[in-house]
Amino acid sequence: MINGVRKMVFKGISKVFSTENETQYRTIGEFWNKQSTKYGIENLRGLGYNWTDNSIEYVIGLKNGEIEGTNIAVELPDDGWIIATGKLADLSDLYDEIYEQGKLKYEIEQFDEEGNCEISYYR
Repeated sequence: MINGVRKMVFKGISKVFSTENETQYRTIGEFWNKQSTKYGIENLRGLGYNWTDNSIEYVIGLKNGEIEGTNIAVELPDDGWIIATGKLADLSDLYDEIYEQGKLKYEIEQFDEEGNCEISYYR
């Protein structure tokens, strides 16, 4: 609890990715693929935050436990998240729908072996 507000902490490996021409879908996908080989896609989750006009900070971590190489711990709100679900193949379209309602402060992505995705987001 921080200043009377419950907070969750997201720990993982942090990197900054370019968002120019939507390249983040490819480069973050490569980041996921590398970690999925080691941990399995269903054991991971990713956090996007700190957007600028041309970049996003992205953290990948384990759903349970701490991923090897952890270099950051991000405090997040415990409540007030909205969940959207869809297919990984339609991720860009899913984000277009989410962003129609405005900018985000945080997003947490989770995927499974069947190509499903769950996006929890916070404005």
